[in-house]
Parts: sequence; structure tokens; C-alpha cells
Amino acid sequence: MKQDWADVSELVKRAQGGDESAMSELIATHKQLIFTITNRMVHNRDTAMDLTQDTFIKAFLNIKRVKSGKHFRPWLCRIARNVTYDYFRKEKLAHQVTSIEDIQDYVGTTPLEQTRRSMIIQDALDCLAPKDRMLLTLAYYEGFTHHEISEVMDIPAHNVKVQIHRARLRLRKELQGREHELMPI
Repeated sequence: MKQDWADVSELVKRAQGGDESAMSELIATHKQLIFTITNRMVHNRDTAMDLTQDTFIKAFLNIKRVKSGKHFRPWLCRIARNVTYDYFRKEKLAHQVTSIEDIQDYVGTTPLEQTRRSMIIQDALDCLAPKDRMLLTLAYYEGFTHHEISEVMDIPAHNVKVQIHRARLRLRKELQGREHELMPI
């Protein structure tokens, strides 16, 4: 998602000054991103909506901490990550069943194949640790750069590529033996 950093910087400055319309615009611009991240982590639409709302509440209570518009998106995603991890700690959720309505489309030739592949991949993702799910979601579903992932996950930039690679290996291990299921019917 390309953003005009000057526009985001201006909105952040206005929000830091208490401008509610700037806050509303920042929410409108980023709500789908935050919802997607939280939904991929918890696999429950209602919970993801609550976590998204909690993320924005925490963000705007601490908006003065943002250095610039360029740092806003990773900063906001880090808050979403922390809110989601807090939720996991409170609820002690290790894995949650994914409903067919919550599955995002995966590349396939028919809707049935897309759904089938999505379910298989989502089941494998569910077996991974929350950190691995977050890394893979940011890198592959949201298209974050390694630098942005570094900021969101609070890990050194030079380690991001390695950690994504290791998360992919763990995902591949979870998918081992199911390769035939991922092939077209």
C-alpha cells in the first residue's frame, strides 16, 4: 500500500494537536490493514473488530509518540501486534478453528479450489507460533518491507529476512505431506 508520507505526516501532526477529523482520516486509511492483521491472527471477525478498535484507542491515546508520518504505519501495526498478543495472553488461546466465512481467497482456478487451498494453508498457519503467523502475514499478505516488519515486530532489520525464512520453513514443515492437497483437482 503506497502512501503519500507528506499527507500522513500532516494528518499525524493535526491528530497530535487534537484534530478529530485528522484522527478519523487516519482511522479510515488504516482500519482495513489493522483489521486484516488482527483477523489473520485470531480468526474471528468479531474479536478482530474489537482488537482493531482497541488498537486505534491505544494509538490515539499515545499519538504524540509518533515521530513522523513515515513511522505511523509501522507504529500502528506494532500496537495491533501488542494488542493481539495481550488478547492471546488473556484468553490463553493457542489455536482456534477457522470458519469457512473468515478465509481469504488464495490463488486457484475455481472458488472451490481457492477455498480448499486457503483452508489447508490457514490450518498450517494456525499451528505456528503467533510471532511466525505475524511475520508471514505482514510479509506475504500485507506486503510490508523488511524495514517496516522490523519496526512492527521490534526486531533488528538485519534479522527480518532470516526470521521470515525460518517461519516459512516451519510453515513448509506443517504443510509436509499435504502437497497433493494443494495441487489443482
